[in-house]
Amino acid sequence: MAWPEGFACIPTRRRLTKLAVQYYDLEIDRVIDETPDARSFVLRVPPDLAGEFSYESGQFLTFKVQLAGVDLIRCYSLASAPGVDAEHKVTVKRVVDGRVSNWMNDQLVPGARIAVMAPGGRFVLHEADAPLLLFGGGSGVTPVISLLKTALATTQRRVRLFYANRDEASVIFRAELDALVATYGARLEVVHHLDATNGFATGAEVEAALEGLADAHVYICGPTPFMDLVENTLETRGVPGDRVHIERFESPADGEAPAVVLSADADIPSEITIHLRGTAHTVPYEKGQSILAAARKAGLEAPFACEEGYCGSCAAKCLNGNIEMAANDVFEADELSEGWVLTCQGVVTGGATAVSYDE
Repeated sequence: MAWPEGFACIPTRRRLTKLAVQYYDLEIDRVIDETPDARSFVLRVPPDLAGEFSYESGQFLTFKVQLAGVDLIRCYSLASAPGVDAEHKVTVKRVVDGRVSNWMNDQLVPGARIAVMAPGGRFVLHEADAPLLLFGGGSGVTPVISLLKTALATTQRRVRLFYANRDEASVIFRAELDALVATYGARLEVVHHLDATNGFATGAEVEAALEGLADAHVYICGPTPFMDLVENTLETRGVPGDRVHIERFESPADGEAPAVVLSADADIPSEITIHLRGTAHTVPYEKGQSILAAARKAGLEAPFACEEGYCGSCAAKCLNGNIEMAANDVFEADELSEGWVLTCQGVVTGGATAVSYDE
């Protein structure tokens, strides 16, 4: 299976994506060989940027890499945990034909520098006493282990991780997980599934992982088939949607995102209103243009990262008008009904339109 390059997030109830649209030139401090096709990169964050790079477990960093004269943006989750690890560490698995993942694995060495945006993302722990049931598939374990370490270190919650991989050699963080099990005993259970030995994971295995954890908060990250299996099984078992938190890390190929089709008689405004950092801006708008593109063309520093509809950094709330998204791997039905849109994908389809990044 070709593993996607970037991690993205389904939003939780707290908006944690930062509004800063600035990249910082950071140095690679260490490189750790995790598996034959995955490496971890420890970033050296200078003291004057410590506040800017504070983060919550489960969040990601956005990287900008220039290859063949083109800026490529990718989001990779932090495998480190604040208050537990004294460093910022991301883990990147090679992807077949993945330009950034392969470049990072091949080219980044200690002392190299790379452009990095401050942490963002909303795949974070909710304050609760309920147990945690974590599902990680392949490199999808990256944000999951961050959540796991924080939960064990700062709460008394019971934690169970179901971790699926291709084979034994593909298991990322094996030694770290073994050490955590030894340290926390009965509070942490890790269930390993290897496709090479047992075939692909099944709904029966997901149901088995639920046993004894009926009231658990569930976090899921991994390749799409794996997540679909887990989500569908949870739904069948009646697990409430507000206790299921999902991190998607699949980005579309270049040019793959569908376009919004506008009718010839659509009532498209020539101006839209954008609320940003406490100020309402009236900016020109062209038919078929994304909200983000209109904001940037008008000189506004609106938040964004991937521009492909999967990271959620550009989220805003539609206050008025009609907006349709070309792609959306972030918002679920209830959030869409509340007016949340991805401005990098959102196109005005009619009416006087206003959006707010300040909600």
